[in-house]
Amino acid sequence: MHGTYVFRLVSAALLPALSGCLSAPPLHPPASGRPELRPEVFFAGRTRGSGELEERGRAPRAMSVQGFGRVESDGTFRLDQTVTFADGEVRTRTWLMRRVDAHAYTATLSDAAGEVAAETKGNVFHVRYLMRAPAVFMEQWLHLQPDGRSVINFATITVAGVPWARLAEQINRVD
Repeated sequence: MHGTYVFRLVSAALLPALSGCLSAPPLHPPASGRPELRPEVFFAGRTRGSGELEERGRAPRAMSVQGFGRVESDGTFRLDQTVTFADGEVRTRTWLMRRVDAHAYTATLSDAAGEVAAETKGNVFHVRYLMRAPAVFMEQWLHLQPDGRSVINFATITVAGVPWARLAEQINRVD
């Protein structure tokens, strides 16, 4: 009984302290009907993004993302991305996605463990997946802007349910 009380007391003290290491999560505006976000349309061709990744215990890191998307011969949409951080670190990743109905997608991602499920609702594309480490999840909310040429991406990475990192990024189509 005493051990349980101590565990609860320590948990109650530590959780807010750990959560306080990141800025407040971004507010997600509600989805609107127009313009409608279809990732296979928006990300077709070249895209360029820039933003900041805020990780617990580290200074925020500026980053840029170069993307190129295309439809493969089997109908799968492929998006290749190169992520470059201001400190010189470079990561590459590949999305393969397929629309399964009017609002749902299934995908694979080189950063993910297993299938990625995603859905659209109006101008919002919502993605959640398990990363390649146990209990580490990434959740993204991409909002197509009224100009139809830019997307605001808010993402949160959680470790065992505790927010660990946040991303805010603007992505633009490049013609």
